[in-house]
Amino acid sequence: MALDGGVEWQSYALQDFVMFGPQVFLRLFERINQDLWPWTLLAVFAALALPLLLSHQRSASRRVGLFLLACAWGTSGFAFLVSYFGPINWPAVWFGWAFVAQAVLVGFLAVKLSADSLPRLPYSAATLWVIAVVGLPWLTVELSGEWRALALFGLAPGTTVAAGVLVSALFTGLARWLYLVIPVFWALFSAATYWGLQLKVLLIFPVATLVLVVIAIWLSPSRAQSRD
Repeated sequence: MALDGGVEWQSYALQDFVMFGPQVFLRLFERINQDLWPWTLLAVFAALALPLLLSHQRSASRRVGLFLLACAWGTSGFAFLVSYFGPINWPAVWFGWAFVAQAVLVGFLAVKLSADSLPRLPYSAATLWVIAVVGLPWLTVELSGEWRALALFGLAPGTTVAAGVLVSALFTGLARWLYLVIPVFWALFSAATYWGLQLKVLLIFPVATLVLVVIAIWLSPSRAQSRD
């Protein structure tokens, strides 16, 4: 069926709905790192400290780790998605506020969960976390050719989500599924965006996210029983 003017909707490709180019998108990573320097060093510190805190024997350390994770969700959502990505892609604004809501959820769980119901992050998940936060940021560098375009954890949503889903291994029941809703939807949305921009290397972000979701569920307390 033809639309008004004789234009058929089948003639449109996904990239026709993306109103910015790949270089504009990649430039966002460089801009936020430049604008927030030297505070970006805190993002690097948080990325490496979080798996240590969440796998620590003391429940107080794990609780601090969850608060730090909440800050990462909130900063990535408001700083990158709302403030930088939102002006050129309005759905990013809604995802940005969803990330802020995720930060509130994590903060609530940090306060609500008792020491007995807050197990340690399995060492296998902590290892995957380090691999994610060290390896994934370089994908944007590879495409842009600029090392300052690092997709840092706590700022860039792709890295933040991919590593962050591993924390669902700490939760059970409704808390786990509520925590995973936004990461899964973001993975699907970002995959469509990267495909539309022809930045297919960045599809590693959503693919890694979905794979790590499955691993985190498998490592969750109902199966692992905090064996680490």
